[in-house]
Amino acid sequence: MQLTAATTTILLLCASVASAATPTASISFAVPTYTNPVTWVKTKYNMGKMSRALSVSNRQEYGRLYDPSNDWTVYRDGGGSCTLNNRTFYVFCDTTGYKASGALGGFATSSLSVVEDFSNPTLLKDASLSSSVGYFSPIPFTTTEASYSNSKRYAFWTYTNCVQLSETSAAHFFNVQKYSSSSSNSYVGNTIANYAIDTTANKISITRDTKIAFNTSTYNYGGFANLVVNGAVYLYALDKTYSSNYDVHVASVPVAKFGDSSYYQYWDASTSTWSYTAPQPTARRQSSAAIKGTEPFSSGSMYYSEYHNQYFLVFFNNWVDSTFRAITAPTPLGPWNVTNTVIWKTTPGKSYNYGGVAHPVYDQTPGSTVGQYIDVHWSYQDTNGTYPKIGRIDFT
Repeated sequence: MQLTAATTTILLLCASVASAATPTASISFAVPTYTNPVTWVKTKYNMGKMSRALSVSNRQEYGRLYDPSNDWTVYRDGGGSCTLNNRTFYVFCDTTGYKASGALGGFATSSLSVVEDFSNPTLLKDASLSSSVGYFSPIPFTTTEASYSNSKRYAFWTYTNCVQLSETSAAHFFNVQKYSSSSSNSYVGNTIANYAIDTTANKISITRDTKIAFNTSTYNYGGFANLVVNGAVYLYALDKTYSSNYDVHVASVPVAKFGDSSYYQYWDASTSTWSYTAPQPTARRQSSAAIKGTEPFSSGSMYYSEYHNQYFLVFFNNWVDSTFRAITAPTPLGPWNVTNTVIWKTTPGKSYNYGGVAHPVYDQTPGSTVGQYIDVHWSYQDTNGTYPKIGRIDFT
């Protein structure tokens, strides 16, 4: 189905897991007008056999993601993508801008940039960090969170793409870190940013309806990856505490009930059953995991490849080898083929690359099938700082 640009104001308020009448935090700001038509593929639950082997024919590194019109030099890391009404954007993590003189221009714990053109994917238009717009975090803080400053602060980090609830609405999970000093931080839980775009006013609104969606007493569902299949959202979480990032657990909710926690169910692979009671892990639950990795996962993203007739998880492992790998499954729950096929060993900078994420809808080459080509981005470090690079993978 081909998306068309909206001609009326879109009013979207996707409630988070704990709904509230008044958002806990919200922000609205202008966004660039670049649009890139995107084709979405409707999927069913069970895709059956893989239609072709997983094999790569070509890899191309495009280079640094940046805004050539920004007169600041910008460093940032992590991030994931989202598309609303044919406007595709990245939300990055910690972002720092330096003036031409070398002086600090600004710092924000997140930043948003719009993709200018799929045919030249390195080009971004920065919307939240430049000399013209100033600097601010597009993922809004509560009053309490914003009161922290300097070495004591809250940070919102994401290393996956948004949850595409419809052609015009989305939500994005961010892991919340609390810094007690510049070198000491702790994981608090994850939070949900709800995206809404008003194409008439040319503004995006981002709301958080609760400070924490899933806290440290359960898994960080949605923090690792997500899929939307046949009217249901599947939210994937790493067990970092007890499995050292090997086990992936999953929750699910109907798209229409995304904002109502009473509709969330949690999968137990050992019994092949769903429960409305969220697990309270106190030890490793490997048999309950939807994916039992043979390598520890780090960052990842999921999508349906029409080209392969399979669901994909493209990921970096936790062994800092700067390598994109892929595993596949016929259904969102598996069985996942954990052969861990290497699809690109990227060249690291001064140390190693991290935060690898795949973007299957970015490269809409005329005549191609979704999943035949994917764009990927990763955080690259040189002697000056960290910034995202982007490249393309062609499958045979």
